[in-house]
Amino acid sequence: MFLQFGNFEGLIALGMVFVVFGLGLALVLGIAYMEHRKEMRLIEEGAYAEVAEDGRAWILALGLLLVALGLGNVVESYLGGTGIEGITAFLVGVAALTYYAIKRRQGQAGGPGAGAE
Repeated sequence: MFLQFGNFEGLIALGMVFVVFGLGLALVLGIAYMEHRKEMRLIEEGAYAEVAEDGRAWILALGLLLVALGLGNVVESYLGGTGIEGITAFLVGVAALTYYAIKRRQGQAGGPGAGAE
């Protein structure tokens, strides 16, 4: 290693972890603050239309995700680890596309969440 600090290497590494964590936290908080300001400005101008959202939509997304993960694990264990690599990731992608198609169809039909694409 071209940089050797003796006993301080662990301390420097720990400090870098805290710096990266702090920057990530600052980024997330900054995004949340900017989103809050945008919503408050829209409310003040009267342009903020409350979109009716289906509170149960996360159940569909979570259910499709869990079915895809389970099915991928079953297929991988059935093939004994010598089968197709990435089958679980493929099935999770199919589940995400299925969820997107269902929500888009509900939006076009004028159901809950209509117009929120």
